[in-house]
Amino acid sequence: MDKRKNGGRDLLTDVETYMREGPGKRFLEPRLLFLLRKGRAHGYELIQRMGEVPLPGPLPDTGAVYRALRRMEQEGLVASRWAETQRGPRRKVYRITAEGRKRLAVWAEAMRGRVAMLQRFLALYDEER
Repeated sequence: MDKRKNGGRDLLTDVETYMREGPGKRFLEPRLLFLLRKGRAHGYELIQRMGEVPLPGPLPDTGAVYRALRRMEQEGLVASRWAETQRGPRRKVYRITAEGRKRLAVWAEAMRGRVAMLQRFLALYDEER
Protein backbone atom coordinates (compact mmCIF):
# COMPACT_ATOMS: atom_id res chain seq x y z
CA MET A 1 0.00 0.00 0.00
CA ASP A 2 0.99 3.57 -0.62
CA LYS A 3 2.38 5.17 2.57
CA ARG A 4 1.48 8.86 2.45
CA LYS A 5 2.37 11.16 5.31
CA ASN A 6 0.37 14.21 6.22
CA GLY A 7 1.18 16.28 9.26
CA GLY A 8 3.40 13.51 10.60
CA ARG A 9 0.54 10.95 10.58
CA ASP A 10 0.54 7.92 8.32
CA LEU A 11 -2.69 8.34 6.36
CA LEU A 12 -3.09 4.59 5.94
CA THR A 13 -2.66 3.58 9.57
CA ASP A 14 -6.39 3.06 10.14
CA VAL A 15 -6.74 1.05 6.93
CA GLU A 16 -3.77 -1.17 7.73
CA THR A 17 -5.02 -1.72 11.28
CA TYR A 18 -8.41 -2.66 9.84
CA MET A 19 -6.81 -5.27 7.59
CA ARG A 20 -4.85 -6.73 10.52
CA GLU A 21 -7.34 -6.54 13.36
CA GLY A 22 -10.82 -6.00 11.97
CA PRO A 23 -13.13 -3.00 11.98
CA GLY A 24 -13.04 -1.79 15.58
CA LYS A 25 -14.18 1.85 15.52
CA ARG A 26 -12.51 2.67 12.23
CA PHE A 27 -15.52 3.03 9.94
CA LEU A 28 -16.28 6.67 10.70
CA GLU A 29 -13.80 7.97 8.14
CA PRO A 30 -14.98 5.82 5.20
CA ARG A 31 -18.61 6.58 6.08
CA LEU A 32 -17.98 10.32 5.96
CA LEU A 33 -15.90 10.13 2.78
CA PHE A 34 -18.55 8.00 1.10
CA LEU A 35 -21.33 10.42 1.99
CA LEU A 36 -19.28 13.42 0.85
CA ARG A 37 -18.49 11.69 -2.43
CA LYS A 38 -22.22 11.89 -3.10
CA GLY A 39 -22.17 15.65 -2.55
CA ARG A 40 -21.37 18.51 -0.20
CA ALA A 41 -23.02 18.48 3.20
CA HIS A 42 -22.88 20.14 6.59
CA GLY A 43 -22.06 18.19 9.74
CA TYR A 44 -25.60 17.73 11.02
CA GLU A 45 -26.74 16.45 7.62
CA LEU A 46 -23.87 13.94 7.61
CA ILE A 47 -24.86 12.75 11.08
CA GLN A 48 -28.46 12.26 9.93
CA ARG A 49 -27.33 10.27 6.87
CA MET A 50 -24.83 7.94 8.64
CA GLY A 51 -27.36 5.09 8.60
CA GLU A 52 -27.34 5.13 4.77
CA VAL A 53 -23.87 3.55 4.79
CA PRO A 54 -24.11 -0.17 5.62
CA LEU A 55 -21.03 -0.75 7.76
CA PRO A 56 -20.79 -2.68 11.03
CA GLY A 57 -20.76 -1.09 14.41
CA PRO A 58 -22.87 1.53 16.12
CA LEU A 59 -23.47 4.90 14.54
CA PRO A 60 -21.05 7.48 15.91
CA ASP A 61 -22.08 10.22 18.28
CA THR A 62 -22.20 13.86 17.22
CA GLY A 63 -18.92 14.81 18.89
CA ALA A 64 -17.05 11.96 17.19
CA VAL A 65 -18.32 13.08 13.77
CA TYR A 66 -17.21 16.68 14.25
CA ARG A 67 -13.82 15.60 15.63
CA ALA A 68 -13.34 13.31 12.64
CA LEU A 69 -14.30 16.06 10.19
CA ARG A 70 -11.82 18.45 11.84
CA ARG A 71 -9.04 15.84 11.66
CA MET A 72 -9.90 14.93 8.07
CA GLU A 73 -9.79 18.60 7.10
CA GLN A 74 -6.36 18.99 8.71
CA GLU A 75 -5.18 15.95 6.74
CA GLY A 76 -6.52 17.32 3.45
CA LEU A 77 -9.18 14.63 2.98
CA VAL A 78 -12.05 17.13 3.13
CA ALA A 79 -12.35 20.88 2.74
CA SER A 80 -14.99 23.21 4.13
CA ARG A 81 -16.47 26.66 3.74
CA TRP A 82 -19.01 28.61 5.71
CA ALA A 83 -22.40 28.94 4.01
CA GLU A 84 -25.18 31.37 4.81
CA THR A 85 -28.61 29.91 5.51
CA GLN A 86 -32.04 31.44 5.19
CA ARG A 87 -32.86 30.35 8.72
CA GLY A 88 -30.46 30.15 11.60
CA PRO A 89 -26.69 30.53 11.80
CA ARG A 90 -24.17 29.90 9.07
CA ARG A 91 -23.19 26.28 8.51
CA LYS A 92 -19.85 24.75 7.70
CA VAL A 93 -20.28 22.79 4.49
CA TYR A 94 -17.82 19.98 3.74
CA ARG A 95 -16.70 18.47 0.45
CA ILE A 96 -14.38 15.59 -0.35
CA THR A 97 -10.99 16.50 -1.87
CA ALA A 98 -8.95 14.60 -4.44
CA GLU A 99 -6.86 13.21 -1.56
CA GLY A 100 -10.08 12.14 0.18
CA ARG A 101 -11.22 10.30 -2.96
CA LYS A 102 -7.89 8.47 -3.05
CA ARG A 103 -8.24 7.56 0.61
CA LEU A 104 -11.79 6.28 0.05
CA ALA A 105 -10.49 4.10 -2.79
CA VAL A 106 -7.86 2.68 -0.40
CA TRP A 107 -10.60 1.92 2.12
CA ALA A 108 -12.68 0.17 -0.56
CA GLU A 109 -9.70 -1.92 -1.66
CA ALA A 110 -8.91 -2.85 1.95
CA MET A 111 -12.53 -3.92 2.47
CA ARG A 112 -12.42 -6.03 -0.69
CA GLY A 113 -9.27 -7.69 0.63
CA ARG A 114 -10.91 -8.36 3.98
CA VAL A 115 -13.99 -9.88 2.30
CA ALA A 116 -11.76 -12.12 0.14
CA MET A 117 -9.84 -13.26 3.22
CA LEU A 118 -13.07 -14.10 5.05
CA GLN A 119 -14.42 -15.95 2.01
CA ARG A 120 -11.22 -18.04 1.86
CA PHE A 121 -11.61 -18.90 5.54
CA LEU A 122 -15.24 -19.92 5.05
CA ALA A 123 -14.31 -22.06 2.03
CA LEU A 124 -11.65 -23.86 4.11
CA TYR A 125 -14.12 -24.30 6.93
CA ASP A 126 -16.76 -25.72 4.58
CA GLU A 127 -14.22 -28.18 3.12
CA GLU A 128 -13.61 -29.61 6.60
CA ARG A 129 -17.30 -30.14 7.44
